[in-house]
This record gives sequence, C-alpha cells and structure tokens, in this order.
Amino acid sequence: MVSQIFRGNMNDPYFALTFDDGPHHVPLENWLEALEQCGAVGTFFFTGEWIDRHPDKARMIIERGHELAPHSYYHRRMAEIPKDVFLEEIKQTELAYQEATGKSCPTFMRFPYLSFREENLDWLSELGYVDIEGDDSGDWAGLTSEQIIENVTPFFKNGAIVVFHANDAAKGTPGSLKALIRKGREKGLKPVKVSEILTGLDMTPSERTWKISIDVPTPEKITHTIQTWQVVKNKEELQILAQQSMEWGIAQAPTGMDSENKWLNQLSEPLTVNGLTEDRDLFVGWVMANEYWGYARIARKDNELILLDFATREAQADAMVYLLRWTAKKAIELGCTKISATREMRRLEKMCDQLGWDSVIELDN
Repeated sequence: MVSQIFRGNMNDPYFALTFDDGPHHVPLENWLEALEQCGAVGTFFFTGEWIDRHPDKARMIIERGHELAPHSYYHRRMAEIPKDVFLEEIKQTELAYQEATGKSCPTFMRFPYLSFREENLDWLSELGYVDIEGDDSGDWAGLTSEQIIENVTPFFKNGAIVVFHANDAAKGTPGSLKALIRKGREKGLKPVKVSEILTGLDMTPSERTWKISIDVPTPEKITHTIQTWQVVKNKEELQILAQQSMEWGIAQAPTGMDSENKWLNQLSEPLTVNGLTEDRDLFVGWVMANEYWGYARIARKDNELILLDFATREAQADAMVYLLRWTAKKAIELGCTKISATREMRRLEKMCDQLGWDSVIELDN
C-alpha cells in the first residue's frame, strides 16, 4: 500500500490548497472567504485539540464545502514519540473529529512539522492511512502575502499539493490566496480537495468510525435519578419538540432560511445511520417542567440498543447520566445486553466509569 503522497496524478489538471494547524485568535473565516470568493475549496489538516476547542468551526469547514482531515492531536513531532503515543494521537484526533462533525474521520493526514521517520509510515499503513505531503509555501515563518505568492507560483503544475498554514502566525496567507488561485487557473489548473487528488491516483479515500459499547448493567446499578422520558407519539408533540430544541444550540439542528421547518421534517422521518434505521417506538423525549429537555433516537439490532442521535437542552454531563439510566432500563425490558453510540463517546465513557458500568470505545466495523 502507498503510504505517502507528494503530488497527484501528473496527467490531471488540478492542484490542492492545504492548510495546517488551526487558528485560535485570527478568524478562520479569513481563509475560508478568500477561497470561496474565488470559487475554490481547501483541505484543512487541523489538530484534534483544535477540533475539541472549536467544534462549531470544524463543522463550518465541512458545511461550507471544504475538507477537514487529521494533523495529530497535540501537534507533536511524530518522529520523536513511541508507537503507543503515536496511535493514541491518531485515535484521539479521530474521536474529536467524529464527535464534532458527526461524520467518520478520513484516513489521510499530515505530520506536524512534516516530521516523521520510516517507522511512522509503517504504523500509518497498518491503520489504512496515507500521509499527504506537498510543496512548502514557507508561510509558517510569518511571510507577507507577496513573499508567499513568489514562493508558491513555481509549484503550479498538474497534481500539485501546496502546504500552507491556517494558524495565528500565517497572517499573510489569506491575502495571497486569490492571486494564487488566479495564477493556477491561468495555467489551466482547477483547485480541488485532497480526496479528489487521491481519487485521481486510484486511491479511494476511506474512513474510520468509532463507537462506545456499554454492557447493560444489572438493575441494582440503575439507581437514583432517571428523569421522565416518554415516547414522542404524534405530530403535535414533534412540532413542540422541534420548536423547543431549536433553541438549544445543538449541532444537529439546521440554521438559516426555514430552519425550523427543516428541523421538524428531520425529526418527523425515521433516521438511518450506517444502514440502521430508527425504531420510532423508541423515539423519546425527556420532559421536565412541562417542556422538553432532551431527546433520543434509537435503533435496535439483535441484542443491542443503538443511540443514533440524542441531545439535551443543557450541556451538563448529568444529562448523559439520565439518558444512560433510561436507556439501560429500556434495554433490560427488551432483553438487550449492549448499548452503543457514536456521539459524545468520551463523555459517555466517563459517566459509565463513574456509574461503575463497563464500557469501551472501539472501532465500529
């Protein structure tokens, strides 16, 4: 398996603009708007730590038509760490990505500082990953837009991959992008995502998905507060849930024109995730003080209850505990022995640990 790519197919008239790290103080929109004003897309190799700190911005990258990919978790020099730390960096980045975006993490990445040793590439291959390298713009040194344009212009050839940064040091990069995109197009090149670069090399991009798998506890371990969860039975109740949950600020709810009606339509149709379809008899809402404070959408497969989607009005972790206890109680009633979820996995794992329940975060095959 090819584990490292420096450029795309030399017969294809395209190039990829890629951006490393993730800014904390300089607005990310500076990069996005510069690309979008020219009708271009970018691939953003951002750290898991950045994604955890800015999940709304991680979603925004994808929603605006760009691509997000891993860049380790803590931005370590990967050539300097042992295999167990290396694998943990990859895992935690994938979890951050999945929890922030609701999507599986793509299996291509870039090493921070372009720092790697041959052994690192072997470890990536074991995971089914590809390392994406490219031509260095030098913008990490805080260059001006003019200097970046001068550096990058010679790189524009079929299949070029250009390495930029989207961080607080690369302030000159957004100002260089329009001119560079025009220069690329003058040479007959189209800006594309890295996934398209891989497709042009006959390397179909893959993804990795994680889930938390929880052993249903004995009834003796389902104690204390559960709160009131009841089936959302009819259109009137759905409409109330849609209206109230729109105010929670949750990632699942759409924004923009006619968003409330779109959200009602989403809640009204059975949800299908990875081939599993929601059981509408298990679509429940948490009711408190005559209002909805949460919901859960659940599928059942063999001996497992799968939390396809859930959200709560407040972000406190005890809401996760209420959901876990209700789901465990329902699992016992239905004769299920497992509960699983692909959202909020790390918080659910922590709550299971505090409850004394057995759980594990594992790859979802």
